[in-house]
Amino acid sequence: MPQAEGTVRAKIQRREPRVCCCCSALRPRYKRLVDNIFPEDPKDGLVKADMEKLTFYAVSAPEKLDRIGSYLAERLSRDVVRHRSGYVLIAMEALDQLLMACHSQSIKPFVESFLHMVAKLLESGEPKLQVLGTNSFVKFANIEEDTPSYHRRYDFFVSRFSAMCHSCHSDPEIRTEYVFFYFMIYSQ
Repeated sequence: MPQAEGTVRAKIQRREPRVCCCCSALRPRYKRLVDNIFPEDPKDGLVKADMEKLTFYAVSAPEKLDRIGSYLAERLSRDVVRHRSGYVLIAMEALDQLLMACHSQSIKPFVESFLHMVAKLLESGEPKLQVLGTNSFVKFANIEEDTPSYHRRYDFFVSRFSAMCHSCHSDPEIRTEYVFFYFMIYSQ
């Protein structure tokens, strides 16, 4: 197989891995919108125009927000396992934007998916992803809720942030960053 053909096939499989081209219109709209925010090359970053469409859809149909969150969580989990940090960065940027745009009563089901994804990043062994998860958690912690949900379990996050703070990572810059985020979170 020629090199160009293999590259095209890989791009098609990455873009629509679950269905054939003729059936993509049968997929739910929220999945198509989520898939469209991811470029073929993660170095291109988040597709802004498609992110605006997804945000508008989420604000217009808040009952779909939990499905959007679940699907993004599924994609993020798959990309963390496959060590595709570029796509992980895009997924977290999208989540942060959705979180900021939709912080109302309808966000409660979305928060569970969001916290699950942050936990997934904190569990990864890559410091870059742990810092990304910590940044997202700080943004989440700064959102004021109309009716706070105290039933959420934050024990995992407290233990992970403490472990990161006491990390013996070989890079002193990463250790300093961990301690910085620890103080940012607990000074709230």
